Amino acid sequence: MNSRERVLTALNCGIPDRVPFVDFVDEKIKKIVMGKDDFTEIEFAKKVGLDAVTMPGIYGDYSAPVFCEMPEGVNDRHFAGDGLIKKDSDLDKMVFPDPKDEKFYEPAKRFIDECSNEDIAVFFGLVPGTYATIFSMGMVDFSYALMDNPKLIEKIHERYIEWNMEVVERLQRIGGIDFFALYDDMAFNSGPMMSPKVFREIFVPQYKQLADTFKVPWAFHSDGDLSVLLEDILSLGMNCINPIDPSGMDINKVKEEYGDRVCLWGNIDLRYTLTRGTVEEVDAEVKDRIMNVGKGGGYILSSANMVTDYCKAENFVAMAEAVKKYGKYPLLCE
Repeated sequence: MNSRERVLTALNCGIPDRVPFVDFVDEKIKKIVMGKDDFTEIEFAKKVGLDAVTMPGIYGDYSAPVFCEMPEGVNDRHFAGDGLIKKDSDLDKMVFPDPKDEKFYEPAKRFIDECSNEDIAVFFGLVPGTYATIFSMGMVDFSYALMDNPKLIEKIHERYIEWNMEVVERLQRIGGIDFFALYDDMAFNSGPMMSPKVFREIFVPQYKQLADTFKVPWAFHSDGDLSVLLEDILSLGMNCINPIDPSGMDINKVKEEYGDRVCLWGNIDLRYTLTRGTVEEVDAEVKDRIMNVGKGGGYILSSANMVTDYCKAENFVAMAEAVKKYGKYPLLCE
C-alpha cells in the first residue's frame, strides 16, 4: 500500500499493511529534524515517514475565527482572552472571511497541486463551532447563557456551522482532499465543558448538518475526557476520533468498546513520554499502543495532541522509527 491507501484503509476501520503515522508537528521540531529552515511539507513527511500532510500551521487557512479579545500584536487563538459575543447585538461582530470568494481558496489549490503527484494522504483542518462558540462568549458568559439565553448560543453556533458548510463544499469541489480533521475541544481532563443533555439538544442538531456535508472521511478532535459524550459524538457519523487524550481517557477501553465503529487516532503521551521521557520509553509506548490498539486495524498512531515545540526532537524521531519497527501487519502479537 502507499501512504494514501494506508490512511484511508485505517479510517474505514480496515487493516492496512502498516499502522499509519499522521501527526501535527511544530515548526521548531521540523527544522531540527530537517537540519535546515527551508523545506516543503512533502519533504518533511518523506524524511520521517508521515503518511499524510496538511496545510502548514496548526489548523491551516480554513478554520473559522474565534471572536475573543487578543493581546496586542498577537494573532494566535491559544492566547485568546475574554469572548466578545455577550448578547444578541454582539452578533454583528462575527465577521468571517467570505466563503464564496474564489481567491480565498487559492492557497488550498496551490497546496493540493503540490501534493497531486505524491502517494500521500492530504487533509485539511477546520474549527466547526462548539469550541469556537464557547470561547467567543467566554466560559462564564457561556455558562450563564445555558440557563438565561440558550437561543444566543444556538445563533452563534449556527453561524459557525453555516460558514463551515460552505467552506467544506467548496474545498471538496476543488478535489484532492482525502479527509478532513475537525478540531473542537470541548472537554477538560475531568470531563466535558457541558452536560450530554446540553450537547445533544443545542449542538448536535446543527453539527449533524455539517456532518452531512462531507463526501470524504472526516476525523473529530477534542482534548480531555469525552467519555460521557462519546455516544452523542459518534452519532454524527465521523470516521475517526483523535487523540483519545491519555490524561482523561483509556484508549484500550475505547478500542474495546468502540473500535468496531470508529478509527482511533492517537495517543502517545505528551505530559511525560514525548516531552521528558527517554528514547527507549518512547519506543516502548509506541509498541504498546500498536500491539493493543492497532490489533484488528482501525488505528492511526500520533502524539496525544501534536508534537509541540517543547517535545524532544529525538523523541519525535524515535516515535516515527518505532511505527516502522512495530507497525507492520500482521502485528507481532497476532
